Amino acid sequence: MEFPKYDMESELRRFRPLVTATARRYAGRGADFDDLVQEGYLALLELVPRCGDPERLPLFLKNRLPARVRAAARREWRQQYVPLEDVEGTPEEPAIFEEPHIPDRAVEECLCGEDRELVILLAGGFSQKEAAERFGITQQAVSARLRMVRKRLAPLIQ
Repeated sequence: MEFPKYDMESELRRFRPLVTATARRYAGRGADFDDLVQEGYLALLELVPRCGDPERLPLFLKNRLPARVRAAARREWRQQYVPLEDVEGTPEEPAIFEEPHIPDRAVEECLCGEDRELVILLAGGFSQKEAAERFGITQQAVSARLRMVRKRLAPLIQ
């Protein structure tokens, strides 16, 4: 299939109202409006070339752009950004990231490298979808692996 050539600058200008309205809808609770506008423009840059029919482009973007901006907002909501100046010198000051220590040797032995990495990502606040993207597998595969990890760890927890 031959994809049409788009003038990206004019398309970005043309869909600016959609980007700003979508960003405004999901702004708040830690997700900044300006950051969401940037995410919206990044999504436009990815989505516009994927549409094979220029006449269907507005509907194509209307259906796909909000999901991209909403996902960015959720990432920001989970991170709960606090300026470093507010926590410097306090017990809440973040330390250099160290991999969490799994205290029980038996638990450590039950988790192979990828399963252990998966558990650490999920415990760190990543969604199953984000973990799936990092591992290059589907979200359903992550869910299945997590279910298997729970089964292996169940005897140790009881």
